[in-house]
Amino acid sequence: MIDNFIFSLSSALPIFLVMAIGYGLKMKGIITDEFVKKANAIVFYVALPVKLFSDVFYSPLDAFADYRFIAFVVVGTLITIVVAWGVGYLAIKDRRQLGAFVQGAYRGNFLYIGLSLMENVMGRIGAKAPLAIALIVPLYNVSAVVILSVLSGSRETKIDYKGILKGILTNPMIIAVVLGMLASTLNVELPIILERTVGYFEVLATPLALLTIGGSFKLGKLSKNLGPALIASFLKLILFPAIAVFTAVKMGFSSEDTMLLS
Repeated sequence: MIDNFIFSLSSALPIFLVMAIGYGLKMKGIITDEFVKKANAIVFYVALPVKLFSDVFYSPLDAFADYRFIAFVVVGTLITIVVAWGVGYLAIKDRRQLGAFVQGAYRGNFLYIGLSLMENVMGRIGAKAPLAIALIVPLYNVSAVVILSVLSGSRETKIDYKGILKGILTNPMIIAVVLGMLASTLNVELPIILERTVGYFEVLATPLALLTIGGSFKLGKLSKNLGPALIASFLKLILFPAIAVFTAVKMGFSSEDTMLLS
């Protein structure tokens, strides 16, 4: 029991310590809002896509053909959206907050915190984590637009399908995963110079992402709408993961897949 606790602590605590350092650096004025904005752009458009490409490229191809895993990710995400919407409809009195509540309840920070935690626990993120990202990002984008359009209450509000499709096709994460799969399928060999360059960005992605999260904290606004925030956090951090773990174990997924699915 103690060994499990120490292992869990050593896996999760460094992530929050780096975020705390980011917050401290922001409070000291060492990093600024402009730095956080630019660093986020570097992570989103360069470092993280390169990392995802590398993980997919060096993974076995059969990892992408797990259709049970794909179905679990898609169906599970849709169920969490529906449940979050239902809970929000019952719990949130101010309907203007409902859209933000629903998104806050089902949208996780898997890209930054989730991937970091998987690396600490498993030593790598493997191929299925990028695959999950490639599935979840479009679902998140489409559902966010639908939710906000429906909850706006305006009949004139139209869903921009072309804009949604463009956002999906131009998303650097999805492009990186697709390119990694193509390169792996075609048995492309990366030159040593490019391989080492990719390695630098792989190392950069996680710490820079966590620092920017810490630097973007606004603790002064924490007291506002605290009730809805606590309910959404309970759904996202406790209820949904618990149900996902229970279901994944019952369905016979491996421990690595179960952690990813939660």
